[in-house]
Amino acid sequence: RSLGTRGEKNVETEVLLHEHSIPTEPFSPRVLACLPPADFTCIPEAGRTDLRHLPILSIDPPGCKDIDDALHCLKLPNGNFQVGVHIADVTHYVRAGTAIDLEAANRSTSTYLVNKRLDMFPSLLTTDLCSLRGNIDRYAFSVLWEVKDDEQATIVDVSFTKSLIHSVAALTYAQAQAYIDAGDANTSIPAQ
Repeated sequence: RSLGTRGEKNVETEVLLHEHSIPTEPFSPRVLACLPPADFTCIPEAGRTDLRHLPILSIDPPGCKDIDDALHCLKLPNGNFQVGVHIADVTHYVRAGTAIDLEAANRSTSTYLVNKRLDMFPSLLTTDLCSLRGNIDRYAFSVLWEVKDDEQATIVDVSFTKSLIHSVAALTYAQAQAYIDAGDANTSIPAQ
């Protein structure tokens, strides 16, 4: 099979994908039929902890579209800290054994190349419903630690929960570093 002229970026990219058996086909109608409606809204539901009151934010490279994790840290009235890590809840949208689940298992991961990205899931999930963007409610899995304000950050308690979060901002690394460098713990991060 001829893919084109050796040394051309697009040809070399196709060779790389072919050599490593990375799926490049568009998602099938059966897979797309598994998706929720494009206007799906995350709402409170039984068995899911509402954490929208927490100052959750994400920190990613500039231009990141698939924001799959976020965090928060706040001082508790007892002097300890609560630290939270929140991961997008893909399982809310992907049921075991469905066409979308089987396709994701086949792809196994999103593949990032210099000139393109091949997603494990359709974009409605990767860059929208499972992207913990700023100023929008999203389903997540959350782990919450209570840690002492000591040199070891001694863990006092930990809990895991399905959650509903509302990220207050989607920061770049540079933006997050600027807040750290400002050194003012009372600085409010504007919603983005």
